[in-house]
Formats: sequence, C-alpha cells, structure tokens
Amino acid sequence: MSLQEQYIFWRLTSYFLIEEGYRLIHLHEKKQELWLDNPAQKKRPVIRIQMKELSWSSVVERDIEQVMRVCEDLRKQMGRLKLPLVNMYITPFKPVGDTSEWFDKPLQSENEKISLNNILIDAENADEQLKKLETDLNIPAETFQVPTELDESTITNERSVVINYITTKVSDEQVQARKEKPYVTYVLLAIQIAVFLIMTFTGGTSTNTFNLVRWGAKFNPLIFAGEWWRFITPMFIHIGLLHLLMNSVVLYIIGPMAEKLYGKWRYALIYVLSGITGVVASFAFNINVAAGASTAIFGIFGALLYLVVLKPHIYARSLGISIAGLVVVNLVVDLFSQGIDLAGHIGGLVGGFLIAGALSMPHQYFHWRRILYGASAVLLTAFFLWFGFDKGKHPYDPQNANAVAGAFIQNEDYKTAQKNLASTPSFGQC
Repeated sequence: MSLQEQYIFWRLTSYFLIEEGYRLIHLHEKKQELWLDNPAQKKRPVIRIQMKELSWSSVVERDIEQVMRVCEDLRKQMGRLKLPLVNMYITPFKPVGDTSEWFDKPLQSENEKISLNNILIDAENADEQLKKLETDLNIPAETFQVPTELDESTITNERSVVINYITTKVSDEQVQARKEKPYVTYVLLAIQIAVFLIMTFTGGTSTNTFNLVRWGAKFNPLIFAGEWWRFITPMFIHIGLLHLLMNSVVLYIIGPMAEKLYGKWRYALIYVLSGITGVVASFAFNINVAAGASTAIFGIFGALLYLVVLKPHIYARSLGISIAGLVVVNLVVDLFSQGIDLAGHIGGLVGGFLIAGALSMPHQYFHWRRILYGASAVLLTAFFLWFGFDKGKHPYDPQNANAVAGAFIQNEDYKTAQKNLASTPSFGQC
C-alpha cells in the first residue's frame, strides 16, 4: 500500500476514536482492518475500515457477504434491533468490473436489520470521496485532507497517535477499575451485620421468634394484616450467627463481581428487587417465619447467569460454569435440609435473572427483550402475590400465628398480637 492509503487509514481511525469518542471493538493489523462503535452516541453507525487491494468486483462481493454475516452476529451481541454500518474500503485503485450494485446505494440484509453503506476510497479519487464521506457523516469539512507531501514519519506519527490513544485509554480504564471499590456490597454487608448486632442485644436472633418477627421477618399473618414492608425487611435479617456468616461470605465473594459488571445502581436495584421477589415467592409457598439475605444473593446468582445468556462468547467459560455450579450445589443442599426456604431461593434466582434482563448492562443498546424481561418479572411477582393472598381464603393451621401472638402478649405488645390474631380467622381452622 502507498503512503497515501496508509495515511487515510490511520487518519480516519484517529478522528473517530479521539474526536467522536468511538471505541475500538476489533483490530487486525495484519489484515489492516478495524471495527469501531460509539455507545455514547447510539445514532452514529458502527464503522469498519479496511485497507485492501480490491482487484476484482468479485472480491468486493465476497467481502460484503462476509461483512453482512459479521454484522448480524454483532447486532445480536449488542442487543440492537437494527445495526447501521459504514463500510470503508481504502484501496490503491478501483476494482475491475461493475461495482455500482454495492457502492451507489445502501444495502439491506434479508431481514432488514442490517443497513450497510459501502464507501470506496481509491488513490485517484481520494479527495473527492473523502469530501463526500464528510458530508454523508456530518463531519466538519476538510477534516480528512490528505497532505500533498507524505513520508514515512508522517504515517508513523498518525499510527502512533492511534496506538498511544488506545493504550492510554485501556490503561486508564484498568486504573479506574482498580480504584473503584464495591461500596454497595460493603454497605449491604454493613447493614445486615448492624441489624444482627442490634437484634442480638435486644433479645437474640437464633431461637427468639418474637424478636425475628418484631424486627420484620416474613410472617404471613402479619402480611395479611397489611404489613407490606415485610416483603423488604427479611433480606436484612438473619437467624443466628452461622446464617449471617454464610450469607455474608457468599455476598463478599460474588457481590463485587456483579457490582463491577452491572454498575452500582443497577447492582443495588437487582439485589433489592430480586430479594423482594424471593420473599414474595416465600410468602406464596412457605407459611413459616423466614428471614435472610439468601433471596437477594440468589438474585445476584440469577443476574450473573443472565450475562452468560447475554454474552456467552465472553462469560460462558469464565463465569457460567462456576456460577451454575454454585447455584446447583445450593439448591441441592436446600432440598435435603430442614428449615431452608427453597421457594424464596428459587424466587430470588428467577427474579434476579429477569430483573437483570430488564436493566441490562451499562452502555448496552436498548432491545425490546428488556421490556419482555421486565414484564415477566412484574407478572411473576404479581402471580406470587395473588397466589399468596388467595391462600388466606382457605383453611389454615393457626399454630404458628397463635404461637407468635403469644410471644407478643408475653412481651406486652398487645397491639401486634391482636393484629396477628385478627388475621387468623380468615384462614379458618383444620
């Protein structure tokens, strides 16, 4: 390739990276090909630049067919409904044969989800074609002027600008990632530890049902009586020191990973909302007093499994096997253990998967599937609520309710005891 083609290749690349904030998603220096994407400006097209001798029109045809296939895979990975691509060929001469079919108008894929605008920049017509490129992409005029005199040092300088920018960008992102601490995870750990300590100093947690219910454990009769906050508070309460330690260790291991991948506010929402989904599932299928962060932790498991579905090429091996293994082991242990709220765990797992699908990862393009995931999470939670409240119309063993009411009476909390007993008749008696 001549100096002119090399200069245009690196000048185009440096402009889109530095001036427009594109990111490099693929670079193959031997093939002299790169792909760029701009997640900050979603209306801007994906850009492919290749420096290549297009000797015959058939070469162009084969390459465009390959680009279409790559674009479709890329569209699916990005989660975009449609993907516009500007495909630039930098070549020393025009290919032999009729190429008007590919360069005179944009092309559409068969499913109409890929829009491909092919641009040919050859040595003889480079100035005119670069001006047209500026017009088509709303780029300031004379941005891509080619100097009349070029030498190796000019090309080396343009290439160095690009390489240094990419290297610095990656280095800065790595430094920033190391600096960022999983503060949301630390806050969640601090809250549940603080709640445990306060509960311990006010009556114990491991055997004192009264204290658990008093602090907000899930207890169906009081939820029927209108205490809706018991769908939220149980995820911050633990039944004994071992229960707290187990959940805290798991959260400390997987929390920072999820927080880094999803970002702080998405991670916090997934934790809280999936925790609520798990408690609602427990309310629907488990009549016992229940508490613990496990519903939310299983929600984080679900969110990490969603990444394997979203981007299997990245996370299937590195993340999928380990997280899937943890989930299977925990659920098997649940099946053969007494006092474990299996419904809450499964509800949190499914809820976390769906909520993660609705929120998606940072810098992802919007996709209609996010609406489907969000609607599924809402409908699932609504079904659990309906099923749980519908159980209040059927016969119910009031033993647990009476026992808890007695504990409140012994502690002279007559108002809560009365509320608890008032909700019991609606269940009937066996």
